[in-house]
Amino acid sequence: MAENTARKYDAGAAAFFVETLCQDSDTLLRFGFALTLNDEWASDLVYKTYQSILPKLPELLKKDGVYIRQLLLRRLWEIHHEESRESTSSENTLYPFLKPLDLETRATLFLCDVVGLSIEEALEVTPMDHNDLRRHLATGRKRLLDFRFE
Repeated sequence: MAENTARKYDAGAAAFFVETLCQDSDTLLRFGFALTLNDEWASDLVYKTYQSILPKLPELLKKDGVYIRQLLLRRLWEIHHEESRESTSSENTLYPFLKPLDLETRATLFLCDVVGLSIEEALEVTPMDHNDLRRHLATGRKRLLDFRFE
């Protein structure tokens, strides 16, 4: 008889996963798209992010929402950088806006202006230094001001 290797968590941990961790899934999916410009790859990153933090669930029960959101965003960033894939074009309406921007600019624009993280919080997610992050953010904001959605 094959041994069941699935982890057993109590009802409180399962509720925490659904009610707290999964609340950020939409944010993660959007961040994944900003990084990859591909819906399928973004979904895959979200799945792998949750899969990678599941073993830390007992520790996370004691953490606050800000810490958890930053952990999830940082982990998605790391997983994205561990994989090498080519991005393909997308039907997403943001694609023409985001495509000309480099990865770091898309990431900082998303983290600061979409998620609402401060510069310091965004630095916890990405390994950029303070000046680089501010420069990328300024570049993204300028693009946003100049862009005309059709």
